[in-house]
Amino acid sequence: MSSHSVFGTTTLVHGPESLLAERATAAILEQARAEQPDAQVDELDASSATAADFLEATGGSLFASYCVVVIHDLGSADDGLGSRLLEFAKAPGETVCVIAEHAGGNKGRSLLTRLRRTRINQVPAESLKAWELTDFVVNEARSLGMSIEGRAAQGLVEAVGRDLRALAGAIGQLSSDWRGERLTTEVVNRYFAGRVDVTGYAVSTDALAGRLGQALEKLRWALSCGVHPAAVTSAFAADLRALGLYLGVQGQNMRDNQMAGICGVGPWKIKTLRSQARGWQPGGVAEALVAVATADAAVKGAATDPYFALEQMLLSVDQARRAQA
Repeated sequence: MSSHSVFGTTTLVHGPESLLAERATAAILEQARAEQPDAQVDELDASSATAADFLEATGGSLFASYCVVVIHDLGSADDGLGSRLLEFAKAPGETVCVIAEHAGGNKGRSLLTRLRRTRINQVPAESLKAWELTDFVVNEARSLGMSIEGRAAQGLVEAVGRDLRALAGAIGQLSSDWRGERLTTEVVNRYFAGRVDVTGYAVSTDALAGRLGQALEKLRWALSCGVHPAAVTSAFAADLRALGLYLGVQGQNMRDNQMAGICGVGPWKIKTLRSQARGWQPGGVAEALVAVATADAAVKGAATDPYFALEQMLLSVDQARRAQA
């Protein structure tokens, strides 16, 4: 938390990732209570709150000289509330802390732009990229007194998915038994058996390594377990892009973490890419990406049988690999 007082400030928490937004707001509230334990906290829903509600909340009370005002769903604020918030942001009261949450998108963009021109604090709550999820898992484990191997972190992402709440919940579950320990792939598999091996990324890993039979088997298993067909094409697209980028730099004298930054993956993934690259050429990756794009359109409505489209995609990817090997 900041060493500066949160009172006399306005903070904009902006982005669609609700878990990160909630944590940012909670951190500011924690600091406010540490500074002023008796501070009054008011929460306003911008979809229904008025300028008068804001004035009342920021005006203090007979029982508390300091106050914190949290405005949820800022994008729904009407002109009156927006104007009052702007006035406060330009000249904040020394005993008031205002936190405004905006979920991103175009709703309320004009107010957002004007707010950013004032001297306010800004905390991003953007959705994480695919290659940032393992870092989130690693940091989450560290915050709960554990460490986790890179492969185990990726295995957890593949097992649980990209939802941050689900990932945080999974780490929380593991912490009850493994606090102070180092989490391995064996531990993750033990807790999430039956889920790790039925993801789009598991299918993609086998297919790109030339293990067509195993890829087809895992594809059928994944689909039978409820994995959405679009999640499979998304995994293939991400892995093929990373492979293509790796092929472009593999001859250069770089460390794994440098290559990982260029490829947009975690450093642990470079070993997998290095192994996969032995059977691929850039032209084959390009052909495979076309096959994935075709399948992606099919599973999103262009074809009547998405399962057949995915099996054809696996065959096309394998053919592209063999043709360019």
